[in-house]
Amino acid sequence: MECSCGGVVVEGKSCYRASGERYCYILEDIPAYRCTRCGKVLFEDDVVDRIKKLVNRIERESNEITTGKSSIHSYDY
Repeated sequence: MECSCGGVVVEGKSCYRASGERYCYILEDIPAYRCTRCGKVLFEDDVVDRIKKLVNRIERESNEITTGKSSIHSYDY
């Protein structure tokens, strides 16, 4: 894995924080890579996919709480 600035990338752990209109969450100790030159944090593709799925689910769940509509979909199973 390479950084766009050309710096050396080292393996480690990082945090991911996100918030929306009805939620805020922090994920800690996620496997990540950090550039030693610019400090940019990079995640592997499978980690990014898992984070996106989690964000989508949290958005649906928070919407269910405020609207009272179910967030369960057949593609969740």
